[in-house]
Amino acid sequence: MALNRPLQQSVIQLHKAHSFDVAEAVQRGEFVLSLSTMLGCDYIFVSHKGMHELLGRKRIETTIRELLDILETSPHQSLVVSADETSNGELVFTRYDYKWVQRQVTDVVPTRVTHPDQADFMQMMFDCSSTC
Repeated sequence: MALNRPLQQSVIQLHKAHSFDVAEAVQRGEFVLSLSTMLGCDYIFVSHKGMHELLGRKRIETTIRELLDILETSPHQSLVVSADETSNGELVFTRYDYKWVQRQVTDVVPTRVTHPDQADFMQMMFDCSSTC
């Protein structure tokens, strides 16, 4: 898929303007962010290899907030999905459902996408996403 140049440039500028841990993980190559929009919903994909502390229970609320701020997406219309690449090259998707209360992310529930139809849909959305 063609890279969305204005989006890429604004994300790079935001990375430089913020000292967010997520932005630093992207700069170090630990995360690759991509975005796909369908029917008014922004699918924010965080690609990584193996477990990452920023996606753990202690940090996930802050990580989601940073992603929303960096990508300037609406918390009410965004879905954060991690795409963990296994050692055999397969992608394992985890959806992060959250509540948005008083401009804060709360009650994050990670759900591994295991149903074949849902996994196929996530793969399609990931394949159609633009790297940020």
